[in-house]
Amino acid sequence: MAQSMTLRRLASRVRARGRIATMQSYLSLRRRLTGGPFWVDHGCIQLPFNGDGDRQELHYHIDGKDWWHKEMRLMSPYVGLNDVAVDVGANLGFMSGILSKLTGPGGQVHSFEPSPRTYSKLLSVIRTNNYSNVSPYNAGCGKSEQTMTLYCPASSGNATLRPDAKMAQTALQEQTVRILKLDDFLGPKLDRLNFIKIDTEGFELEVLVGASELVRRYKPIIYIELGSLYSSSSEDAVRLLRDFGYTFDRELVLDDAFSGENFFAFPPASN
Repeated sequence: MAQSMTLRRLASRVRARGRIATMQSYLSLRRRLTGGPFWVDHGCIQLPFNGDGDRQELHYHIDGKDWWHKEMRLMSPYVGLNDVAVDVGANLGFMSGILSKLTGPGGQVHSFEPSPRTYSKLLSVIRTNNYSNVSPYNAGCGKSEQTMTLYCPASSGNATLRPDAKMAQTALQEQTVRILKLDDFLGPKLDRLNFIKIDTEGFELEVLVGASELVRRYKPIIYIELGSLYSSSSEDAVRLLRDFGYTFDRELVLDDAFSGENFFAFPPASN
């Protein structure tokens, strides 16, 4: 049984690598023919291909359409028209786009992306897709305002602020980035907050600590990536949310989510 499972996993990885290689060859050829970066309309969202070596772009073009419909189905019960949402770790703006559609013209989406290079892509995605209710910020979120080093490996989706992380050890580039405290930055601007999405590669606890006043005041639903790759941060984030009275949508088996899996955390019922 164990050998059979290992073989299935190996076969799955081989197929995935084949899909990545095929898509990379196609997009690279198209970039050469068009003479530079170009856009791909996936129906639900238009995404760029810059050909700058960022593997996250490839994953969006391979799986983005399926991801879009899956996340829309998962998030639509919890994000409504005119809601206020925060996207921490926005990357190219894929999840910000979903939040933009769900909250509608009367809603607000505040999107935070620390990497200057990735932030420039976020701006172009917002502009090209006409996400007029999305406010972007070239900053990360943490427990205090400061500057930090962002370690950027081959995929921008794996960039981390944790110098002890495995991804930091394979970083191709280091960037000095600005970190904001959500309580101080957004607190004075908001009269409500309905939803927070956090995808920060091991920086989840710091984000939550810096947003603790907002969380206590508005009790937003939190959609957070947790996993065993950053087990200490994930476990500490879970403890803090439980201290706030939050419960999760399902059992947290982090060992089965090595590279991260998204979980919904629900606030305590209002008195």
